[in-house]
Amino acid sequence: MRPLALGLLFVVTALAAAARAQERDASVAVVVSASSKVGALEMETLRDLFLRRRTLLPDGARAVPINLPVGHHARERFSLLVLGRRPAELSAYWDRLYYEGVRPPIVLPSAEAVRRYLQVDALAIGYLSADEVDASMRVIVVFPTGAARPEAPSRR
Repeated sequence: MRPLALGLLFVVTALAAAARAQERDASVAVVVSASSKVGALEMETLRDLFLRRRTLLPDGARAVPINLPVGHHARERFSLLVLGRRPAELSAYWDRLYYEGVRPPIVLPSAEAVRRYLQVDALAIGYLSADEVDASMRVIVVFPTGAARPEAPSRR
C-alpha cells in the first residue's frame, strides 16, 4: 500500500474510533413531552417503568416507556446506568416476561422518531442524547458524560 493511502487509512480509522468513543460518553437525558404532567422520577421508578415491573406513573397515569434500538449509544448508556445491564443482556428477561403477557417498551428507530412520539403521547417517557433534546420536550433527568449518577435538570 502506498504511504499516502496508508496514512489516510490511519487518519480515517482514528477519527471513526474517536467518534464512537464520543458517542459512548455522550450525556443522556430522560425526556417527556413538554405538555406531560410527569414530574421528577426516582431512579427506582424509572428502572421499574423500563423493565415493566410497573406500568403506572406515580400519579396513577399509564406510562409508555420508549426505547431506542439495540446498538444505539444512548440506549447502551441508559441501560447500563438505569437498568444495570446492557440491552443484549436483557434478551432472556424479555423472553421470560413475554410468555407471562408482559411486553417490553416500544422501540423506535431514531431520536427523531422518539421526539415525534413524545409530541403525540403525553404519557410517553424516553431518553435521547442530551444534544438531541429540543423545546418540544422536558428533561426529567440527565446522566452527564462519564458520570454514574444522574443530575436533576436545571430550572430555567
